[in-house]
Amino acid sequence: MNLDDILSLASDRTLSELERARARRATRRVQQEYQRAVSEGRDLTDDIEVRDPLATDTDEAARITRAAELAKLGTVTWTRASGGLTWSDEMALILGYPPGSLRHSVAALTRLVHPDDVDGVREAVESVWRDRTVRETTCRVIRPDRVTRYVHCYLEYVVDGENRPSGIIATARDITELELARQEQARLARRRETVQLELAGRDPVTGLFHRARFADEIDTAQRGGPGVLLVVAVEPVGPAVAPGAGPGLGLGVDAGIEGEPDGDADEQERLAVAVAQVVRRVARRSDVCGLTGPNEFGVLMQRTTLSSATALAESIIDGIRSQSFVLGRTRVVDAWGGLVRYQGRDGSRGVDLIVDAETAWRRARATGVDRVALDQPAAEDERRELCRSRVRATVAENRFTLFTQPILDLRLNQITRQEILLRVVDDAGRAYSASTLLGDAERLDEILPIDRWVIDRTIELIARGSRTSHYQVNLSGRSLGDPHLLERVQQRLQQYDVDPGQITFEITETARIGNLTEAHNFAYGIRQLGCQLALDDFGSGHVPFAFLTYFPVDLVKVGGEFIAGIEHSVANRGIVRSIVEMCRTLGIRTAAEHVEDEATMDLLRDYGVDFAQGYLVGKPKPVTSPARTLPASAEPEADPERELRAATG
Repeated sequence: MNLDDILSLASDRTLSELERARARRATRRVQQEYQRAVSEGRDLTDDIEVRDPLATDTDEAARITRAAELAKLGTVTWTRASGGLTWSDEMALILGYPPGSLRHSVAALTRLVHPDDVDGVREAVESVWRDRTVRETTCRVIRPDRVTRYVHCYLEYVVDGENRPSGIIATARDITELELARQEQARLARRRETVQLELAGRDPVTGLFHRARFADEIDTAQRGGPGVLLVVAVEPVGPAVAPGAGPGLGLGVDAGIEGEPDGDADEQERLAVAVAQVVRRVARRSDVCGLTGPNEFGVLMQRTTLSSATALAESIIDGIRSQSFVLGRTRVVDAWGGLVRYQGRDGSRGVDLIVDAETAWRRARATGVDRVALDQPAAEDERRELCRSRVRATVAENRFTLFTQPILDLRLNQITRQEILLRVVDDAGRAYSASTLLGDAERLDEILPIDRWVIDRTIELIARGSRTSHYQVNLSGRSLGDPHLLERVQQRLQQYDVDPGQITFEITETARIGNLTEAHNFAYGIRQLGCQLALDDFGSGHVPFAFLTYFPVDLVKVGGEFIAGIEHSVANRGIVRSIVEMCRTLGIRTAAEHVEDEATMDLLRDYGVDFAQGYLVGKPKPVTSPARTLPASAEPEADPERELRAATG
């Protein structure tokens, strides 16, 4: 029996409009399959029973309904002439009702569809009727017991004897299990796209682990047994040699003048990149490398002896000293190494071993040797005293300076703010990031004198500068617990006649707040004075979301790790959008750090971020001496370091 026989049999009886519509669609499908079979050389007539497929007294609608029942499908039929809606018993079961217990109507069916899906279903039905087409749609239905099920519907129109549309029939089936499986597959694919292959915590300049992450790696390694930690410190030395005198590392020539702080900042980055290359090249494949501080490079050597580690340290030091680094002018770089052996599982923390190795390289530099090796970690009391003495010496010797970095208002596309950044000055007058010193000072409760220095110096500088500028000043969460800090801020504002509205205080680490009540009082007191409050590195640290509800925060700075590379990270884009939306709901403005390219800037504008900060906006620069005259009442306090030195002894 071939296609012509089937069509001949079908033409021998009078069909209803519904049957004709079904037959035409079936014919098209059969013709397509038949032509495909013929083109492939297959014979489809051998096993076909010659019979009239329409030879039955049951009409097509009844047979469709019966077939749907056998296949656990439901049908819903709308007839134009009557405007009525009917559905099969199986459809009633899909909707969660016993057959015959639910009155058939459009309104009743609409009430069963999930509110979020009603418009989509209505649009699909209307398009079938309007465009004379076939549509498929999936929607959710809510059963009487409030259980939600997913239903897939195949919608098609039927015509009357004059080929005019006379109604719509929908064949539906419960696809809840299939839809949940599809959603789970989509979720897994999305998660594979968004999850990072490794933990965050790499320095963006060198690609090495930064100090905190490197300390975590040491803690993990100690559980595996003994090993050795090496910290190598480097420092440019003069006089500079002529360009081309050594092999060099191809870093290029900087036009800045040697000794200028902003030129030094660029040189420090290029030096860090070059030394990191040497360290990676000499270190073994199994070693873990990190950046422990400004111009400090750590190498974690697991399951090795002190003698083997010492030999590797000498190779790294020799490799660094043998290079001529192109930094402003080609110069040589000196290096010293500090090693400490650990036994593993002895209770020493990674951050403590870093401090021990740093103590060892400083001893090497002081005694004029290449490296110093410690056979075992230092005692806790000895280590804390060494750290405390270094912090206090830096404070007492006033080895601080301030830099500023511009902040762009994305609404105005104009720089309206500056962040005040603390830097530590070394013996040669070079300024370095104070992050390592501040970390030690917070752990040892020595941070308050530093924050007081920053407050005093910043307010004095604001008094000498423009009255229209706005400044953001970092304060440690530990200092917020000092009951006298608010009073000090108020005194300095009055003394230097500074408008409180020019200052936003940034809390840098809420996890270290010692007294939450005092910190809360400081926050509200600062707001009453007219200053504002910002939360730094939101999302990167230990700040609970609840913190935003009970602290009067005006600005949230999104952690830089979510901004760097945001253009290529689905996860980071989702996180930043969520933070911005949440803050907007709470009446909090947002700022983004580490903005380094136009694509990132455009994304932040689209997300509604208020401020942007990073190298694209401007690099940190040293504070220049403003020309504006201080009020007479402030002249006796023109040296804010004096009180600090007196307070620290």
